[in-house]
Amino acid sequence: MRKSLLWVPSIILSVWLSFSMGLGVGCSSNPTGEGNTQESAATTDSGTTDKSAQPEAQQEASPEKPIATVDPVKEGYQAICPGASGCVSNQGALKVGASAVKITPQQYEVARWSYFQEEGFCPPPTPDSAYGVKRCGVLHDDAIEDRADCGLDGLCPRDNIRTRLSCKAPNKCPEGLTCNSSDNRCTIPYPGPDKDGSEGDGLPDYFLDCGNDRICPCLDPNDKPAYYGANQTCLKGHKPNPAYKGPDPDGSEGDKVFQAMWMGGFAGNHPMQGFHDDTWSRAFVVETGDTTVAIVSVDTVGLFFDDIDKARKQIKQKLPPGSVDYILVSSTHTHEGPDTMGQWGPRKNGLPAGSGRNQPYQTWMLDRIAESIIQAYNNRKPATLRVGRTRTGAAGLVRDTRYPFIFDDTLLVLQAKDSSGETIATIVNWGNHPEVLSDINNYNSSDYCHYVREALEKGLDGKEIKVKPQGGVAIFVQGALGALMAPLGLTTPDRNGDDIKGSTWERAQALGHRVAGFAQKALDASQPVTNADVSLWAKPVRVRVDNRAFHVAFTIGLLERQGVGYDPDLPIKEGNIPKIMSEVAMIRVGPVTFYSMPGELDPQILVGGYDGSYSHGNPLIDDTKFPELRPKMEKNAPKGPYLKEQIPGQYKFMVGLGNDALGYLLAPWNFTLSKENPYFEQAKGDYYEETNSLGPYTIPTLLEAYKDILQRAKTSAPPSPTP
Repeated sequence: MRKSLLWVPSIILSVWLSFSMGLGVGCSSNPTGEGNTQESAATTDSGTTDKSAQPEAQQEASPEKPIATVDPVKEGYQAICPGASGCVSNQGALKVGASAVKITPQQYEVARWSYFQEEGFCPPPTPDSAYGVKRCGVLHDDAIEDRADCGLDGLCPRDNIRTRLSCKAPNKCPEGLTCNSSDNRCTIPYPGPDKDGSEGDGLPDYFLDCGNDRICPCLDPNDKPAYYGANQTCLKGHKPNPAYKGPDPDGSEGDKVFQAMWMGGFAGNHPMQGFHDDTWSRAFVVETGDTTVAIVSVDTVGLFFDDIDKARKQIKQKLPPGSVDYILVSSTHTHEGPDTMGQWGPRKNGLPAGSGRNQPYQTWMLDRIAESIIQAYNNRKPATLRVGRTRTGAAGLVRDTRYPFIFDDTLLVLQAKDSSGETIATIVNWGNHPEVLSDINNYNSSDYCHYVREALEKGLDGKEIKVKPQGGVAIFVQGALGALMAPLGLTTPDRNGDDIKGSTWERAQALGHRVAGFAQKALDASQPVTNADVSLWAKPVRVRVDNRAFHVAFTIGLLERQGVGYDPDLPIKEGNIPKIMSEVAMIRVGPVTFYSMPGELDPQILVGGYDGSYSHGNPLIDDTKFPELRPKMEKNAPKGPYLKEQIPGQYKFMVGLGNDALGYLLAPWNFTLSKENPYFEQAKGDYYEETNSLGPYTIPTLLEAYKDILQRAKTSAPPSPTP
């Protein structure tokens, strides 16, 4: 994938470098992380031998019986069930509920297409701009400032805009464009002031100031929405819009302020222009005895722990006390939806101009997440479960953009049905960035996740892929997609076997259908769960923020989350390093285990794979490009056991971006910083992800928390039998 995927304030890096790459974390005493191999992790699916298929009795020592009542807070936990007050027992009939609640943005203004940087390969329904040239992706860096009043055509007196149209013989430029002989590209010259009077009238032209309802008072000569001119009448050649009923009551219309919905991922200045498919909060509630857990998948680029805490508090206010013992929220990490983290916002003259969060949407979206959990809780009914897994391989689906090439291709499916045999929910767990549409798309979408869910719910009939209609609520739970699993630059066969290339809706669909086909394969081989007792352990963690760019964010207030454990009035240095609160959790439903990581986890943390067993025919390391990496790996990479192997249960669902979005979660042995400008610039070689991570201590901190959870789990709940 294009190495401009950010996770946290790309804002700060841009301030210092005019460089739109997110933030990481790290002025540590051991900045490279070499020799820091505190990873106590494990993998279950090593090579062709699946250790997790062994009976649980062989995996775990027989634990003690549950203790009577514990206080999770005093033990340093968010929740322990069974054992805590309110969830003393997990013995009882299995009940499951599910829901799907839309979180598709509705209230925002849109930019004028003529002010976008020309891409030439824009997905439909992107309209033509001046001279029939398509523009999409991000606004010109100076659109909000110097170009703001250049008229509706977006062309300024100094312009001669280069396009991707070739004028190399025998091609010719369209009428009105000129040929630049130096690179044989057609360019758009400045044609003079706009004849409609919009240029230089003192009003911003780069967006439609029609308010959040996007109903404009005027229509242009092509019957497209348009705003008033300077005298509050329609521009020359424009006409009143018969659908217009008056200004927006919220005051957003005509205020000269762009109420944008900025999109999350890749770069700033990337506004949403419309809708392709709905984005969702999809919730799954499971209960045995008085132990109840909600697992939620949300189509966002990421949600901070602070945001999820707000949603939890809403649920507590709306449901009876003790209704839901624990809530685990995962983001699908779609790069084709709103910026819910804040770092992909507006830019002026190449520099960040504010947060990318649309605060009214943020508040509404968290309320909708809470509503999805409440609906799923109220939909609970007696249920049975089936669970299965398969391996997808990598060809045509995903590529690793950072060596060593290690990809955990395990796909798992958990399906719940009611007493009549109707599907309540189908959960699919797999890891890959939802970014097929790349940075050229301006339409709201969950990317390939949409097509996975649609195929499972409605069915699919192709020459190569057939999926039975499952009905119910299909839920895609993101897996280990960090460092860096991406679908960009690949050719993916569609359901009929035809190869699809490019950042197009067709290839997003092809990828989604492929994943749905593997989900059907896993369902076909699934087994019934005969004992589904629910248990959970959730542990808060404080994670060091070593990334120097984050230190700037804390100082100037651009990081929209609370720092703890340091004095903000003193210089940030060793001994006064800020931390942020996060959380890890393990939820067991009989032989099924959901375990979370609060960010984009590198699969090698899960499975190791340093022997090439998870490289899928690709070179583990390109020794010609990175001659230093193999000896570094052989010397410093941990020998295991790796995290997945340590996790109990037969079917292990790794929940990526679980209850937080801490960026890339990298193996400390391969954590390498720039010596000249650590975190603000990447080190020479393949070390982009460090600039978007907290630092080399994140993984050791999280694995230490899991070590505690795994020990606590052995003494607080008996094992459940395998299916």
